[in-house]
Amino acid sequence: MLRIYRIDHVAAVAPDLDKQVGLLESLFGFRRTHTWDNPSAGVKGVRLQVPGTAAHTWVVLSPSGESSSLQSYLDDHGGRPGLHHVGAEVPDLDAAVTELERRGLKITDSVPGRWVEASLSPPEHGPGVLWRLRGPGNLAMLGDEEAEPARPVATDKPALGIRNIDHICQAFHDRDELADWYAELAGFVQVWRTAEDEIPDMADLVLNIPGSSICWEVITGRGEDSFVDKFLARGGPAAHHVTFEVADWDAALNACVAHQVPTFDDEEGVKDGAAWKHTFIHPKHAGGVLVQLFWEERPGVWVRSDKIPPPSP
Repeated sequence: MLRIYRIDHVAAVAPDLDKQVGLLESLFGFRRTHTWDNPSAGVKGVRLQVPGTAAHTWVVLSPSGESSSLQSYLDDHGGRPGLHHVGAEVPDLDAAVTELERRGLKITDSVPGRWVEASLSPPEHGPGVLWRLRGPGNLAMLGDEEAEPARPVATDKPALGIRNIDHICQAFHDRDELADWYAELAGFVQVWRTAEDEIPDMADLVLNIPGSSICWEVITGRGEDSFVDKFLARGGPAAHHVTFEVADWDAALNACVAHQVPTFDDEEGVKDGAAWKHTFIHPKHAGGVLVQLFWEERPGVWVRSDKIPPPSP
């Protein structure tokens, strides 16, 4: 089994580093902590602290120098920014590589002895979400060996009031197949799911990742005109969105208005006597990543109040 200590970061790639970092600082309220430019590794980047957590960061990467793999990535995606990978720490990198090879998971990039990059989805269904895995005692995995501390930039507009990264969502043709795969691959634990017919055009489930407060959601299409199936037809079983919790719902929406950023698909409800609300920000307003915002009146109400029923005797 592939053992994961913790998720370290979420990394996005953008052709305009300063523009993307500016958006994350002003609207999202992220605080830059380190910056680097490493032409020999083909990358420059900025690491930002996500409010509410010291364990997870958001990283923006951009091509630097000649023959950058990031430039090839952007070219393959029409020059558009987007989610690049999820970074995680493993207790034994050599053991992780052995497990990847045993399962037929192709290593797409690496620095031998330091980190490897691969999709952790079933290989027979095509590329999925990239993960970048590093071993213990090695903090650098982004060409950031000589990263320098960066001074946070103050902004004059209200921010979303993000509390943490709640989960990363992946689209897949069969939620149970992917949940079983992740459970067997790395011990992901299913903690919540919708009934098959609860939502007209999709069904989902949520997995806890050992060693991380970030969860993993899997969505599967239902019906003849599901947005999930359309997404899979365009890009395969990739990351669909990233979800953040906000501390104050009205303040978050007011921040969107102040930044002239529209939201869509607003929903709200009550579970166990407590309220919840959620909405989305389109990728063109969030640096190429579909963003979901949610607020809940009491922790665990929005998603994880309904647990998986016990198995039948």
